[in-house]
Amino acid sequence: MVCPISTEDNPFPRKEMVWVQWGLKERALGNSSIWLCHQCATCTAYCPRDAKPASLMAALRDYSISHYAVPGFLGQALGDPRSLPLLFALPTLIFLAVLAWLGHLTALPEGRIVYSRFMPILYIEAIFVAAMALSLTGAAASGVSYWQAMSRQMGRNGHGLGQALVPTLLAILRHRKFRECEAHPVGIRETYKRHLHTTHLAVFYGFLGLVVTTTSVGIGIYAFGYLTPWPLWHPVKILGNVSGLAVIGALVVFGYRRIADKEQAGKSTYSDWLFLDILLLTTLTGFLSELFRLADLPGLAYPIYFIHLDFVFFLLVYIPYSKFAHVVYRTAAMLHAATTRSAGARGGGASPPVTSSPLAHDA
Repeated sequence: MVCPISTEDNPFPRKEMVWVQWGLKERALGNSSIWLCHQCATCTAYCPRDAKPASLMAALRDYSISHYAVPGFLGQALGDPRSLPLLFALPTLIFLAVLAWLGHLTALPEGRIVYSRFMPILYIEAIFVAAMALSLTGAAASGVSYWQAMSRQMGRNGHGLGQALVPTLLAILRHRKFRECEAHPVGIRETYKRHLHTTHLAVFYGFLGLVVTTTSVGIGIYAFGYLTPWPLWHPVKILGNVSGLAVIGALVVFGYRRIADKEQAGKSTYSDWLFLDILLLTTLTGFLSELFRLADLPGLAYPIYFIHLDFVFFLLVYIPYSKFAHVVYRTAAMLHAATTRSAGARGGGASPPVTSSPLAHDA
């Protein structure tokens, strides 16, 4: 009732609280609202029962990832700490097999440190292209499954997707919903989440900058024969270093606030910490790889680079099954909500998915 971004046709999180209490799992997981929620925690701050509804919405998001995951066992594995060694074992064994084939397990390349001599770029590209192809197929299948669940529940098929696509992507790029959470407070109570807009922007664009850096390096190598390592003053190198620092700074703020405010804002889940830790360690090992290369310490540089590849594999290949899956599910939810609202407007009114329920008065 106090959420600054929920809508009249799909208010949250009160109805989700009722659905969970009544055991209506499919209804709770098949609604777009669990991913339209941007975790501003206004509902938690004003809940008269101190029931922490924001934490419930976060738990539903975690559960929906494993519920819709294709294949399902990977969704379960990313949410279970006991599976962590096995998840890391896969990329480790793959990269060890490549090094064994090249004869680099017992003898590091001599001379100046060049990572492509240790692990050829062509091998890395082949491994990641194959793994990412499977991962993106799983992501697409998971997203379609969630979309179909929303369509069944909302009574709409999401027509007008093309018209909603650009505005939705612009809203994501601008982090408009995070800004609305902060710009339209319902009162003066502290939510302990006012940092979200800035920190999410830093992580989002920092990570995007790292992706652009990696892509630019690939273009430079294959299109122009401009081999690595590139000098520190190169614009692409500067972009990568600045982006990495932005990610690390934002993650430090995230981590500190999650620890300092856990009693007021709600305890973070395993998937929350796993995502933050993996992203942080991926960025830190990237910087360490650069630092040890510049310091000409091959005994440290090559092992750290190997570990960095492991973390990159974990971060990117397991996207549809980790906290990173919000890229898939939140985008799908925002798109579906936009098409549903536009369809309701064309028809003279919004779809009544809530009022048609026997829980209408409670919701």
